[in-house]
Amino acid sequence: MVDELQKYLSRCGKTAWLWAALLLLVLAPDAALSQSCKSSPECKPEFKYSGLNGLVKITDCKTTDTKSSCAWAGVNLQTSNFLACRLKKTGPIALCFYSGVPGAPLNTPACVLSEDKKTAECDCYKISENKPEGATYSYVLINAILNKRVYKKTIAVCGKDGSKCLNGANVATNPTMREAPVCESLRDNTLFPGAYVVSDYTPILIPQKGNTVYQCPTSGTSNIYAMCMTAPCRATDRTDQTTGLPIVSCSCPTYDGPNQVGNPQISDGTNTALVNAADRCSPEPYVWSSAYNPPSMPTTP
Repeated sequence: MVDELQKYLSRCGKTAWLWAALLLLVLAPDAALSQSCKSSPECKPEFKYSGLNGLVKITDCKTTDTKSSCAWAGVNLQTSNFLACRLKKTGPIALCFYSGVPGAPLNTPACVLSEDKKTAECDCYKISENKPEGATYSYVLINAILNKRVYKKTIAVCGKDGSKCLNGANVATNPTMREAPVCESLRDNTLFPGAYVVSDYTPILIPQKGNTVYQCPTSGTSNIYAMCMTAPCRATDRTDQTTGLPIVSCSCPTYDGPNQVGNPQISDGTNTALVNAADRCSPEPYVWSSAYNPPSMPTTP
């Protein structure tokens, strides 16, 4: 169909091209959307999800123009990049922001590197509407949506920066804006079919656990971190003793590059895994759940 349209349009003018663009969106949405996310050799995923392969095509295009340009780098450029989704509609999500080195003083969950270091298995908090009290929204970083089809649908509606949808920058002042397509995917369990929940972000635990911006690595540009945004998670029978929240286990891809860890646990020297400041960014066998340029994050829980 697309080839036939192109042959016809070669004999027509500008108006025909405009009508054809509309027809492509209606009759061949995949062909139109494919132009918004062209595969890049730099972003060919090397990680695999056991049991989920073939169900989801991982985003393999550059989602930002930064040096860390792949979806699983988790790059945040501005607050509008965080798309706001109502927990009442989507159901529960996983919060992996605090995953990393377990133990004192904050007793935050563990995140352990796989043998090949391509993924990490991270324990994360299960967050539901009003659990903990006040939890209303969760936020999906548009540049880190791992499902390619959902990513393309979302940027087609919200723009590449997320500004045309409800997001972290406008949720407090304009809560009636439309929610992003990725929110529908959370609700319908189509981000990762078969996953118990999917990981994204909420600031709901900051009053209890705090937050920081710890630059990693302390020198150079190479540092492996876990990027858990939109990663699939499975249920466990465990409950976190400090928050009373259920613990889920999420399979997060890793990325090697500069990042900023948000868990204040990284700055503490009393934890045996973090005594040496030089080892704090790479505390193997653990790894931090992290992202790039996180300061402009949403604050509305």
